[in-house]
Amino acid sequence: MHNCTCTCHAECSKPLKKPRLIILVRHGESESNRDKGVNEKIPNHLIPLTSRGWSEARNAGVELLKLLNMDGNCKSVIESLSQKYRVEDDRRNMLKTSECNNMKKKIDRSIVFYTSPYRRTKETLKGILEIIDDFNEISAEIKLTEDEKYEPCSKKKHAIWPNNMMIPVGEYENNTHTALKHKDTCCYLRYKVKDDPRIREQDFGNYQNVSSMNDVMEERKNYGHFFYRFPQGESAADVYDRVASFQESLFRKFERRTEANHRDVVVLVTHGIFARIFLMKWFRWTYEEYESFINVPNGCLIVMELDEATDRYVLKTELPKWTTNTA
Repeated sequence: MHNCTCTCHAECSKPLKKPRLIILVRHGESESNRDKGVNEKIPNHLIPLTSRGWSEARNAGVELLKLLNMDGNCKSVIESLSQKYRVEDDRRNMLKTSECNNMKKKIDRSIVFYTSPYRRTKETLKGILEIIDDFNEISAEIKLTEDEKYEPCSKKKHAIWPNNMMIPVGEYENNTHTALKHKDTCCYLRYKVKDDPRIREQDFGNYQNVSSMNDVMEERKNYGHFFYRFPQGESAADVYDRVASFQESLFRKFERRTEANHRDVVVLVTHGIFARIFLMKWFRWTYEEYESFINVPNGCLIVMELDEATDRYVLKTELPKWTTNTA
């Protein structure tokens, strides 16, 4: 609970229904980002991260920690992790994110992650959670065993099986550890993971012939990025429809928030095109405005912060736009 000197202490101590931050993370560099030829051998949803992509994922975890309102004693832990997982020649420096206002100075204790079911996004989330697990081990002295950690791409399913029923709910949590019942957990970050196919990448169709796909990409450039539909795939306008469905689900969850299930931060681990269309829908951009932006670099965080005065989110990250060098 935050310190409050005003006369409405009971009201101020109530948890916000909306999360303080909504953060979109583009997956780290994938094998396809480096070499489009891999699409001829590997289905798009199974393409893994490169070694650089894993480094970018872990670095994204550090950058996420830096955005959180944390106890002062945790700052040194975050700084040590920042030094340990620093990415050389960091392309993410292209983005500028203005400082968040840290409203009410309330400590962030809980995060919910939504992830695309593609391998490269799940591996990115794995890298982010490795950093949070390291943070929890150092700051709260709670270490998860390998069996307890999030493993998204193995044969083992990390899902909660309620009441011994063989019905998975498709979620993973780190707040069931028995040690939590016996320790002061003020520096322990709790998180939940939910897979959601709606936040997957735009479907480019059966992307198996690189030369023909290059022709299609050139055709899209001339036609327009938003309305062009890939053969056997989607247009960005189709993605907009499932973005709308996903955002409606988020709004319903915000309205049902209670003190027991409140999340301070929502993080979407997703893809470049989806992230731009998410922002387009949220901030009611026109399709012309959408067309003016390009993908953020791999491993980047796009930050939205809740403005209490207006009860609306403010985009804190400056997105890159088309230039003569990128056209």
